[in-house]
Amino acid sequence: MRILLLSFFSLLATLGFSQPALSFTPVPLSGPALVNPVDITGCGDGSGRLFVVEKRGDIRIIKNGAVLSTFFLNIQDSVETGGERGLLGVAFHPLYPDSPYVFVNYVKKNTLNTRICRFTLNVNDPNDLVESTQKILISFDGIQTNHKAGDLAFGPDGYLYIGTGDGGGGGDPGENGQNINTLLAKILRIDINVGVPPYYAYPPDNPFVNAPGNDAVWFYGMRNPWRISFDRVTGDFWIGDVGQDLYEEVDFIYAGTPGGLNLGWDCKEGNHDYETTGCPPNSAFTFPVYEYPHNCTPPCNGGTGNCVTGGFVYRGSMYPVLYGYYVFADYGTNDVWTLKQTGFGTPPTFSFILNTTTGINAVESFGEDDNGELYALSYSGTVYAISASGSLAVGWTKIKATPSHSGNKIEWSLDATFGISDFEIQRSYVSDFNQFVKVASVAPDPNQTNYHYNDPFISSSGSYYRIAAHLNDGSTEYSPLAHILPDPESKPILTFDFINNKFRLSLPENWQEGEISLYDLQGKLVYNKNITVAPVLDLPSPSMPGCYFIVVRGNEGIWSDRIVSSSVPHN
Repeated sequence: MRILLLSFFSLLATLGFSQPALSFTPVPLSGPALVNPVDITGCGDGSGRLFVVEKRGDIRIIKNGAVLSTFFLNIQDSVETGGERGLLGVAFHPLYPDSPYVFVNYVKKNTLNTRICRFTLNVNDPNDLVESTQKILISFDGIQTNHKAGDLAFGPDGYLYIGTGDGGGGGDPGENGQNINTLLAKILRIDINVGVPPYYAYPPDNPFVNAPGNDAVWFYGMRNPWRISFDRVTGDFWIGDVGQDLYEEVDFIYAGTPGGLNLGWDCKEGNHDYETTGCPPNSAFTFPVYEYPHNCTPPCNGGTGNCVTGGFVYRGSMYPVLYGYYVFADYGTNDVWTLKQTGFGTPPTFSFILNTTTGINAVESFGEDDNGELYALSYSGTVYAISASGSLAVGWTKIKATPSHSGNKIEWSLDATFGISDFEIQRSYVSDFNQFVKVASVAPDPNQTNYHYNDPFISSSGSYYRIAAHLNDGSTEYSPLAHILPDPESKPILTFDFINNKFRLSLPENWQEGEISLYDLQGKLVYNKNITVAPVLDLPSPSMPGCYFIVVRGNEGIWSDRIVSSSVPHN
C-alpha cells in the first residue's frame, strides 16, 4: 500500500499553538577556521564534542568552544571538490564508540564516483579515525558534477539510510528518478552490522529484494535530497529535496512506513507536473508535506527560495517552546521555517511559521548534538546555535501509561491548565493514531497539574496512549505518546490453528470467567458467549473475510485483540 501525504497548511494565528521565535547565534570558536563546512553532528558518546565535515575532505572536532588543531579524519587527497562534489556527509554507528565505526559519503578524486565508506576509531585516541581502515561499501558513478546529495543517517531500525541525487544536469537527463534499477535519485537503506566483506547487507524487507529493482533502494523519485533526518523521538523520516526551476519541497514519512514509495521526480516537481511522459497516475506518488516557490508576488507569506536545506525536529530540553518543530531553511534567501504536525492521520497535517529576519547567511546544513540541541552551518564557516523564545500553550511535563491486573493507568502532568477546556484520553494500536478510541474525558482543575485515569483495557497487541488537550479557542494540543507493552503470560493469548483452520484463545486462570464477544469493523456484534472455567476456547470462523475485534470481559478487566479472516469457511 502506498501512503499519499498531501500538503495542508495553515498559518499559526491562534493562541492554541505556541509560536517560537527563532534566534541564530554565532558560536565563538578558537583554533583553526572552518573551511566550507557542510555537515555537523554529535557522536552519541556524551562527550559534548561536535564533529564538522569540511567539503575539502576532512572532519574537524569542536570541543569546549575550540576547533582542535588535529583532524578527526583527513582524506583530502582522495576527495574531489569541483562543483557539488566533496566530502558531504557523516554518520556515527548507533552504538558508537562501543561499535567504533564512522561512515562517510564522498566523491572520489578526479571522478564522478560517489563512495560510501567506513572508518574505524583509533583505540588509543578518541579524536582520531584511522585513515588506513577505510572499507568501501558502495560506489556508483554520477553524470555531471552536481546533484550528489550526500547525507547519511541511521534510522530507528538501526539501518543506514543514504540520500543520492539524480546524477546531475538539469531535468534528470539520465531518467534516474523513476528508474528503480539505479542507485541515483534514491534513498538507499543497508545493514552495516556485517563483519566480513562487503561489510554490509540488504535488509530483507527492502522493497526490491527478490523483486525487479535494485536491492539497496528504499525510496525513489528524489532529485537532490540535501539533508535527511529522523525524529529521535517518533522515528519519523524527513527529507529536504532541492527543486529544479520552480519549487522546493519537504517530505515527511511516518515511522514504520514500508519501503517502495515514489517521491515523484522527475514526473513531479513538488506537487506539480514536471515531465508527464510515461509517468504513473497521481495515486502512485507520495507528495511533499510542504513546498515553497522560487518566485512569488510579494508579500510572499509562505516564503521563497531556490535551494532547500533540510533540517531536524527539535527534541532538546533548553527551549521547550520549540519542542516538536521541524526546522529547515533556504540556502539562497536565508528564509527559515518551522513546521509543526497538527494532525496525525493519513495524510498528516502541518502548520508553519516563516522566519525572514534570522541574520543567517547561506546555511549549508543543520545538525544535532548528543542532547538534541540544534546547530546550523554557514558555508562561510560560521556555526550558529539555534534557540527559541515564546510561551507554551500547553507545557506537557509527563505522560505515562502503566499496565496493571485491572487495565492501564494513564498519568499526565503539565505546567498549567490555563485555556484548556478538557482532556481527552485517546488509545490506539498504532503510533500514528490514524485510528483511535476516545477512552474518556477529564475536566481540568485550575489548581491541579497532575492527573490520572484508569482504563480497564488489556490487549495482547499492546497499545499507545496520548492526551488531547482541547483549548477554549477550539484548537487542540497533543501530548507525547505513552506505550503499553503487553505481558502475554498473565493475559489471554490469541493464536491461529493452521491444521484446523480456526482461531484459538488461551485463557489464564484469572480470565476463565466472564464474557467473550466478537465485533465487525462497524461495531456490530457477530458472536457472544459466556465463559465458565475454560482454559482454551476455539472461536467460530467469521462468515465473511475481513477484520474483526475480539473482546473478553472478566474480573481482571477488559482485553481486546484483532482477528483478520482471509477466507470464508466451507460448510
